[in-house]
Amino acid sequence: MACIRDFWSKDDPKGIYSCPQCRQTFCPKPPLSRNTMLAEAVEQLRKGALTSEVRDSIRSARGLSSRSKSRLSTGAVLCDMCKGEQRAAVKSCLACMSSFCETHLKPHQTKKSLKQHELIPPTSNLAEKICTQHKYLQEFFCRQCKMFVCWLCTSNQHKDHECVSTKAERQERQKLLSDIQADNQQKLKRREQELKDMKKMMEGVKRSADRVHDETENIMGELLRSVERLQELLEEVLDQASLGKMNQAQEVADNLEAEIRERRKRDTEMKDLADCADNIYYLQTCDTMSSPLECGDLPAVQVNHSATFEPIREAVLALRDRVEDLCNQELGKINKQVREINLDTIQAPEPRSREEFLQYSVILTLDPYTAHKRLVLSEGNTKATLQGPTQPYADTPQRFDGWTQVMCQSPLQAQRSYWEVEWRGRGSSVGVAYGSLSRKGNDARSGLGYNAQSWTLELSDTCCSAMHANEKRDIPVTYSPRLGVYADLSAGMLSFYSVADNMMHLHSFRANFTQPIYATFGVGQVHFLLMETENPLKLTSEKN
Repeated sequence: MACIRDFWSKDDPKGIYSCPQCRQTFCPKPPLSRNTMLAEAVEQLRKGALTSEVRDSIRSARGLSSRSKSRLSTGAVLCDMCKGEQRAAVKSCLACMSSFCETHLKPHQTKKSLKQHELIPPTSNLAEKICTQHKYLQEFFCRQCKMFVCWLCTSNQHKDHECVSTKAERQERQKLLSDIQADNQQKLKRREQELKDMKKMMEGVKRSADRVHDETENIMGELLRSVERLQELLEEVLDQASLGKMNQAQEVADNLEAEIRERRKRDTEMKDLADCADNIYYLQTCDTMSSPLECGDLPAVQVNHSATFEPIREAVLALRDRVEDLCNQELGKINKQVREINLDTIQAPEPRSREEFLQYSVILTLDPYTAHKRLVLSEGNTKATLQGPTQPYADTPQRFDGWTQVMCQSPLQAQRSYWEVEWRGRGSSVGVAYGSLSRKGNDARSGLGYNAQSWTLELSDTCCSAMHANEKRDIPVTYSPRLGVYADLSAGMLSFYSVADNMMHLHSFRANFTQPIYATFGVGQVHFLLMETENPLKLTSEKN
């Protein structure tokens, strides 16, 4: 103490004091505390009992043994004096600001100067738990200020606050934490089992898919070979039939050619005989000319000019068409069975907060070729406004000409999609429709929600109505200027939400979507704007 005071006396004029060991500076001069660890070592030196344990303590005054730490529980407070093998502290001293095991606590129990120190149960990081103002242990917790205080603070700054002992606060928190822990353990166990079932299911699905893939390859190979064998048989039948018919026709043609040659020869001989002036020769030869031909008289040949193999070609084409139709039908059945495979267990959890919905957000743009002529599209085809005069749009097959509606350019591609719409005016319709929805006329076939090809939510200032297949369901709800639409194609669900601080569910449709669906909007004396997360699709109207 005398040494450090003498050292610091030289720094008085400067007002800055530095530690001679670590060179850290202080301003003003810090209060000094007794170094109990060094004091014990000095005391043992004075007694001539500097053991190896003390030497180890001096050499490793700044470190702790990691091996001994590993043998203690994670919540144990370590003795600040132990070096080498670490032992758990049994008491902490508020005067020494250190913790001691049973061995190193003995000086506090035997030395008169140390007996006056206040000992408390072992506490880690003791210096951080001392009130900086009153220098007492922070043994109380202020519930209003959510902070630890000492007993003197409870009578001063926190006098009218609800202050309880840290033990009482812990007991109360421990009850709550025990319930949370029990619930967490149950959820952990359930999730572990779900993960185990999930992996087992995934392995089973993969094995099944691999097996079906291999078998499908073999089956398709067999089918291909069957078609090749059918082709060979058909070619063989056609070759045999063609050869047989051609041989028959060739035989008849050969006989006709032979008879024609003989008749031409007889005709020439008869002409020569007619020109002969020798009557005797004429009479002698006349009988020969009257005899039958050597080839004999062939029956009359009836030629079928319509004879052709075209019926065979038509039969083969019909076979091809039937096989293709059969393949398409069976492929449709297979696709349906694939879609109906129950993999609900691997579906991601349904979103609840807006942040969770936004992870499925999609970019939508309105298709100008479908917009009714009274709709004006703007802001990059994300805003539609209903106006009185018609626009000079071209007449296209896709354009709505009865209902003031517009459809988006592309169908929903992702299994899960989310978009938002802002609207104002007297009403609006927000929903989805098949691309096959009728565009012409103002009857129910082309009205959004009035047929089986579309699903929609009709909006107004005080309520809204869910519409599908001309069936209406009223939903009482306050004015909701921003609407969120969530489509889960794999689950066959279309949901609508009022977007505010919280997502308020309005209605959900359950449907087996058999065709690609398009986001579609109806503008009835209103304005709307399609939202892309923070930039919605807008629907508005202008006053006539």
